[in-house]
Amino acid sequence: MGRGVWALLSLAAALGLSSMGYAQGATKPPAKPAVAKPAAVKPAGAKPSAAKPDSDAVARAFLAAEERADIARLATERRYLLSRADWADLGDRCNPGSLRVFPRDESPGARDSLQARIETMERIIVRRGAPSRLDTPEVRALVRTVVGWEAGIDRPVWDADGRAAPREAIATGLTGDVPDPNGPGCLPPAVPFDTVTFVIPGVKDMLFPRAPRPRVKGYFGPEAQAQARSDFFTSVARQDPTAILRYVLVAPIVTWRDYALVAVRRRAEVAGAVQEGDGQGGAVYLFRRVGTGWRLLVIVRSWG
Repeated sequence: MGRGVWALLSLAAALGLSSMGYAQGATKPPAKPAVAKPAAVKPAGAKPSAAKPDSDAVARAFLAAEERADIARLATERRYLLSRADWADLGDRCNPGSLRVFPRDESPGARDSLQARIETMERIIVRRGAPSRLDTPEVRALVRTVVGWEAGIDRPVWDADGRAAPREAIATGLTGDVPDPNGPGCLPPAVPFDTVTFVIPGVKDMLFPRAPRPRVKGYFGPEAQAQARSDFFTSVARQDPTAILRYVLVAPIVTWRDYALVAVRRRAEVAGAVQEGDGQGGAVYLFRRVGTGWRLLVIVRSWG
């Protein structure tokens, strides 16, 4: 045979032996080396990737921290008020009660600073408590405290640090006896009432004070004021157009946690027109809840 034929036979034999060995489980030929894929190119300045935060959890944590800060601020301002407070000397005739004053803050700058602290508490309570429910036992107890005070039936106790003896608040409006300037006795209120009417739009009912006199009459709900006027016209003003409708409007009421703001406006109306004078006016009170009751912390403002 020629050299070319031998070369072809040798190549064929080599190919056949190679394929036979592979089929019988011989060692595989070396695998091809893996080729690394190119890494993804990140934009310049990109931060390393991290797990995506839970946005709801972050929001809840932020709100919880903000709430704790407001609770702490109320406690701080209350302690400051109690540390600066004293009592006015009203004597001991005719049960005058006690009036909280701040004698160390009589300069204009000190008064403004003190008022700013009180208003800080007021803003926190309003911001936090404006959407709160009023149909609760705590609010009914609060309204009972205000109604009894405004009607002259009983009085709230001043909030204190726990070391001092409890003190009753002064009388409100034209309630409460006054010392007789001509003798040792006491004079009854200038405008005694057999019935004290309350208009309370924010609640549906309340715990009424139990007292033989004066009688307490209440109107509740969004239509409370209109209903009081309608009843007065039907029973009194229809016969006497000059008759005066007197009532105490208790609104707004805002509570948050152990604090509450209550505004009262003492109104006198003739034919639906509000009259000035005759002891009219009002006040905003700041209360703190202690157990199931409410104590008066400070009179935020008063007028009339």
